[in-house]
Amino acid sequence: MVALQNLVLLGLPVAIAGAAIKARAPGTPFALYAYGTGIGGAPVFTSGYKAYIGNASLLQNTEAADVEFTATSTEELVGSPNTTANDANPTWSNLTLLVPATTSDSHEVSFTNSTPGSGMSASGFTFYGEVLLHKGSDGSLKSLWYATPLSQDGVWSLEWNSTGDDTSGQIPLTLSATAPAHANGKSD
Repeated sequence: MVALQNLVLLGLPVAIAGAAIKARAPGTPFALYAYGTGIGGAPVFTSGYKAYIGNASLLQNTEAADVEFTATSTEELVGSPNTTANDANPTWSNLTLLVPATTSDSHEVSFTNSTPGSGMSASGFTFYGEVLLHKGSDGSLKSLWYATPLSQDGVWSLEWNSTGDDTSGQIPLTLSATAPAHANGKSD
């Protein structure tokens, strides 16, 4: 089990089968931070639809703000803006986190304030310690998070690799409720 935990913490995409995991969310509200090569705890943020990681103020969008999450009893994650993190005052709130279902060709992680469209999954989020995983329809737990850089340094698009895509430039990630020791979200 120690080796498995180390794989998850290294940010490698993994699937956990047969492991006895007790679902537990961090204290609420909580933030999520991305860890991967060159990304040392970048916060998850949105401008109301698409999920990003990095410094929300660099997106140059008044709706962009770090997300504070609350876990629901149906294994959904509902996010609202953390207005103290970036001095932001966006108009969005109570958005549900979505990942593409295995039947989808999309890789885009997003948020919605309505019923998710077909090909998107809003439930099944669970934690292994402080690490966020997603439970598939077959019951397996997966961490298929990755980032792709945007043109703005310090901001990445948050993606979900349910199709096994190996396009160049992907940075495998671990999403964790553990905040980084430093505030800039980039590894030194």
